[in-house]
Amino acid sequence: MNEKPRITHVLYRLDTGGMEQIVVTLINQTCQRYHHAVICLEGFSAFRERIEDPDVPCVALHKQPGKDWGCYIRLFKALKDCKPDLVQTYNIGAIDAVAIARLAGVRRIVHAERGRDASDPRGESRKYRYLRRWLAPWIDRYLAVSGELEGWLTGKVGIDPSRVVRIPNGVDVSRFIPALRKKTVRPLLGTFAPPGTVLVGTVGRLDPVKDQLGLLSAFHRLRDLLPMERERLRLVIIGEGKQRPELEARISHLGLGGQVGMLGNRSDVAALLAEFDIFALSSVAEGMPGVLLEAMATSLPVVATAVGGTSEVVLPGETGILVPASNPQELAQALAGYVTDETLRVRHGVAGRLRVETQFSLSAMVAAYTALYDELLSDATRYPQTAVDPRVAGHRER
Repeated sequence: MNEKPRITHVLYRLDTGGMEQIVVTLINQTCQRYHHAVICLEGFSAFRERIEDPDVPCVALHKQPGKDWGCYIRLFKALKDCKPDLVQTYNIGAIDAVAIARLAGVRRIVHAERGRDASDPRGESRKYRYLRRWLAPWIDRYLAVSGELEGWLTGKVGIDPSRVVRIPNGVDVSRFIPALRKKTVRPLLGTFAPPGTVLVGTVGRLDPVKDQLGLLSAFHRLRDLLPMERERLRLVIIGEGKQRPELEARISHLGLGGQVGMLGNRSDVAALLAEFDIFALSSVAEGMPGVLLEAMATSLPVVATAVGGTSEVVLPGETGILVPASNPQELAQALAGYVTDETLRVRHGVAGRLRVETQFSLSAMVAAYTALYDELLSDATRYPQTAVDPRVAGHRER
């Protein structure tokens, strides 16, 4: 019997986040087909425990800020130990690993672009565009999670379209219970959100790219827009990260302590989503946020910033509302429309779940990844001219 192919995932850090959740989900869904390993340049948190197979190695290289040459040596040794048939790197934080992987003798490399940093939300950095283009001869496929990222790679970065494949995110809708409309009791949030409150919620790491500071400003404005609703408004932020002290200080400064809850990292996100009334995403940059799909799978209406692939997920006026990034006033006004119209919340929430079921299924995403991996792992030409059809991942033009 032939041994299963070995795939090693190289990312900056394995911690709570949408990209990281997709990595873990992909490993869990395909562990019968491939031997997986994870190399984290900086390190990993308890999030690593979400990988169901205890035999999947997860290596932390403890990279120091900047160019840590010792880390590159450790990466070379780790790759030699893993002996991967294919390496997949993720985002700009791990793209340096491409050259090391080739030096370590890895035959096939995929680089995934799943989103951008707050420092370069539109991908305009010439330095990073040139780096991606310079590494192109060593990368078999660039993987884009959204049409926006795909167009940026082929147009702005200059990657040959035959070397770029788009695979949208997918979720297992069966894991998400449609949100209860008459929330007489919220088992998890209890007295924080008693009956009669309208709960806005968000999920994401506490990082400038997610702009929870802007969401706090929008929530503060929302209370002023709806003085009659003011006392029954609540905001919940799920996630952890480096911005927690700044966010806590802003909550205190705005006098929102009794109406904003910061829950940190949670393992029961699906159950918490069912207790929300509205989902908000305030990011300044995104790929295709998996948490947005999860919220829609929970039948929640969404208010999201029109960045990255969010416009490929949300149908304005049908499943949610899109607003400009870094604009708390428009975000507040969009939230107000849902706060005051429960019927609209229900209608858009139901439409959102149906959209995820039909367009962004987990099975289609996994099928697209395995098709890509198997193509590259076969003995076919190194750079086949026909890229994986993105429609295999459940994407269909509306």
